[in-house]
Amino acid sequence: MSALRAALAVIALGSLFAQTVIVVVFGDAMLRGTTGPLDLLHAAAALVVLGCLQVALVAIWALLSMVRREAIFDERAFRWVPVIAGAGLVAALVVGAVCAQVGELDDAPGLILLGAGIWIAGIAFALLMTVMLGLLRKATALRRELEQVV
Repeated sequence: MSALRAALAVIALGSLFAQTVIVVVFGDAMLRGTTGPLDLLHAAAALVVLGCLQVALVAIWALLSMVRREAIFDERAFRWVPVIAGAGLVAALVVGAVCAQVGELDDAPGLILLGAGIWIAGIAFALLMTVMLGLLRKATALRRELEQVV
């Protein structure tokens, strides 16, 4: 459990570092006047995707804390699973849209198809998390029922 928490912390610090680098590099390019019309859009997309990652990390951390306290089968856990699903879906849609947009500009049909694949993967991830939420609800109900029997 501590190794997983350490990995989450490293990922979170790495994403914060990446956000800082994006802001600094883009700000410097703006000051020099070397930014193109789509650079702001791409920088914003990168920041949004990293923000989605950070939101998912917070939700995973909260669920890990509940597992550690043996409180995962509680209604409070239900709110974190949709957060992970939503963050993954938004990130996939943004990355897919950027791939499709860049593929269209560069006349790269493979990149457009990659964007579509990322969209499909994001939707599949959100659906999988919805199934996991249903399983968590069912396990919680069964646990309550078992506690009443015992």
